[in-house]
Amino acid sequence: MKKIIWLLMSALAVGPLAAQDEEIPLLRPEEKDAVDAQAVAFNKALEPVLADAAKSTVRVWAGKTRLAYGTVVGDGRTILTKYSEVARGANRLVVDGGAGNARPAKITGVYQEEDIAVLTVEGEPFAPVKWYREPLKLGSFLSAPQPGGKPAAFGVVSVLERSLRETDKAYLGVMSDFSFPGPGVKVSEVKENSGAAAAGLREGDVIMRLNGRKISGLLEMRAVLKDIEPNDKVEIDVDRGGEFLTLKAVLGNRPDLPQFPNRRLNTMERMGTALSKVRDDFPNAIQTDMRPSPNQIGGPVVDLQGRVVGITLARTDRTRSFVMPADAVARMLEKKPIDPAVAKVEPEPQMNRGMLRMRPGQGGMVPPGIVPADPDRMRRHIDDMQRLMDTMREEMERLEQLNR
Repeated sequence: MKKIIWLLMSALAVGPLAAQDEEIPLLRPEEKDAVDAQAVAFNKALEPVLADAAKSTVRVWAGKTRLAYGTVVGDGRTILTKYSEVARGANRLVVDGGAGNARPAKITGVYQEEDIAVLTVEGEPFAPVKWYREPLKLGSFLSAPQPGGKPAAFGVVSVLERSLRETDKAYLGVMSDFSFPGPGVKVSEVKENSGAAAAGLREGDVIMRLNGRKISGLLEMRAVLKDIEPNDKVEIDVDRGGEFLTLKAVLGNRPDLPQFPNRRLNTMERMGTALSKVRDDFPNAIQTDMRPSPNQIGGPVVDLQGRVVGITLARTDRTRSFVMPADAVARMLEKKPIDPAVAKVEPEPQMNRGMLRMRPGQGGMVPPGIVPADPDRMRRHIDDMQRLMDTMREEMERLEQLNR
């Protein structure tokens, strides 16, 4: 029975009354029958929770193509939606609240960092949303309504609010010697004007502990740094040629480095699933296992009491979505959006055919896939490895639940 309940929740997280884009793995015929038999009733039970928020939820169209959902705010004639999804239809947008009340809409502002567009409509106002600004707890139930009151998706809070921007992450300022077998992380370079430099770390030092936690290698050090904020102080125990020292450093912010597409990771994240065009680098995001379609992003999200606790920001991979919490939305609205004429949508990384050709390097021509050593590129690859490991761990946890 526990397995059936989990499978039912998995099915509904995709949205059984919306267009489904994936199948539940390892589902036997009798289990599928049980899920199908209960799905409609389960959705019906959610409708009272979603009723009020659904009145503040609209669909955004360009012609006959649904681009996104929207959240009604302010005086009822202002709508927040997913900018990167609606920008392509900017000159022919129409919104409807599911009751035959479609009307033209115009993009009048853009919050570029959040990928949120502000739409303005004329005529009778829609019902504006009422925010519930208290912080969410890990494991809190979340659901997103369709206009009309049926659920689009539901799930739970899997990671609390955080910034996804690289420049908001803590930065020690060292490069590691990848040939060092460990334990610890051997410093191959100390970046100028970094916390490591100010603390007195040197090339050749071996970092053994951070804030009292043993460091076996680079991935573990990065895992420790993920839980530390910029401007926090850390104690670093180092082995300097057999002399053991404790240094104190104030961490800074990561530098803004160019990012290069990792096609293998993008393929792993997508796995046959439609994803949002812009799905990362948000300044305030809660991670959830809700699985709305990209054209259902931008609408409100409610808790078990039906209180609007945020809006959907992005479908980021097969098992994860991001939600912007209500307090962050309210603070965003206190700022002035930029003119849509100067807003930009970053295109998804595409494979450059030139990358397949031989190119010059030290000692002659370099085949594709082999490039000269670059510490910054190595750091980006480590970031990608960490993301891939997180994704694989989540997939394994789901398979373990299936087999219980």
